[in-house]
Amino acid sequence: MVFKLNITSPAVIKAAIELTGASLLSELETLPGIKGVPGAYEMVVIAGRLAYAEAYKYVYYVSIGFGGVSIIAACFLGDINKYMDDHVAVVMH
Repeated sequence: MVFKLNITSPAVIKAAIELTGASLLSELETLPGIKGVPGAYEMVVIAGRLAYAEAYKYVYYVSIGFGGVSIIAACFLGDINKYMDDHVAVVMH
């Protein structure tokens, strides 16, 4: 938005990011700098999709880390057979 559309207002950029993240794409056309500029809406939507796709891979990287730690912790878990019975902590009627 800064280089292609010359939008330098942090408030407008923040609003565009929030609207794109919330999938409120129709409201993007009302932002100053996008409204009335041909191709600006499409450019911001495509940039938002690309940013979302690029950022989402880090979610998977973090989940791999947590999964690995969980598997290692499970390997050091003691015997839990004494807890595996038909006991119910709370009976609901």
